[in-house]
Amino acid sequence: MKMDNLYIPVADGLEMVEKALQNIAEVDIPILAALLEYAVQSTGKKIRPAFTLLCGKFYNYNLDKLIPMSVGVELLHVATLVHDDIIDESELRRGKPTVKYAWGENAALLLGDYLFAQAAKSVATTGNQRVIELFAQTLMTISGGELAQINVLFDAKRAREHYYEWIAAKTACLFSTATESGAVLSDAPEEVIQALKNYGYYFGMAFQVIDDILDFIGKEAELGKPVGSDLMEGAVTLPTIIYAESNPEHDILEQIIDKKDRTEVAETMEKIRKSSALDKCMDIARDFSRKAASQLEILPDNEYRNILSGLVDLMLERKK
Repeated sequence: MKMDNLYIPVADGLEMVEKALQNIAEVDIPILAALLEYAVQSTGKKIRPAFTLLCGKFYNYNLDKLIPMSVGVELLHVATLVHDDIIDESELRRGKPTVKYAWGENAALLLGDYLFAQAAKSVATTGNQRVIELFAQTLMTISGGELAQINVLFDAKRAREHYYEWIAAKTACLFSTATESGAVLSDAPEEVIQALKNYGYYFGMAFQVIDDILDFIGKEAELGKPVGSDLMEGAVTLPTIIYAESNPEHDILEQIIDKKDRTEVAETMEKIRKSSALDKCMDIARDFSRKAASQLEILPDNEYRNILSGLVDLMLERKK
């Protein structure tokens, strides 16, 4: 089954989200309009707003509240990508030049700020204090997680623990916000809200582990960025950490942080590919996925629950 087929029950909502995102670019400042159009067109499958809508399907499917929340979730995601590309000095995002590379760092920084504000404005129109506070906490978590990576003293013994903390803040919390907010806005019982929140968290953890595996074995045409980008940017992800744990004599983690030589990166990638590290990472992704699926057990047994379960399976198989 293709992911697009799983979106059919919320196709009406996703179409409204798409139109709302396009309308955001309709501003009187030409350069801002061009930047907004460029950034919004670069969005992918919109899985986060789809999650918000799907999680709103279990009880009161109120599009008047779910649409602005879904738009806010997607805009927050886009804003974080724009800022991430500044920090990482990335040249490509989904096969296109990043905003920073195409328009300059100052324009990218201000665009990211504008998108954050626009996201907050959209979420505020729900009139729901709980999701407004959730949105604010999510933004703080993402920003705090990135700041925690700056100038931190590297500790090889805690590398895996640091990694999990980092991806929880970087990726899992936004998925969790998407699923939790959908449940809240549909007036779901508290136990269902917590289950869907946890589902989003574990899904996000698995999603990022798969992302980091693909940085070693994916294809540039599918990834939309060069393979090995994380290593080249000095980012220590799970495959490298697991390889280092099995080969402590190589001092590979310190080498990655201190050096970004293309030849050394290529050699390191080949060593990791030939090791058991990627298989172990896949086992970890499957474990997070099982935890995500287990959260669905208390939900009503219907097509929406089956879709959320199916999304877990498809996520493990993704190539980009």
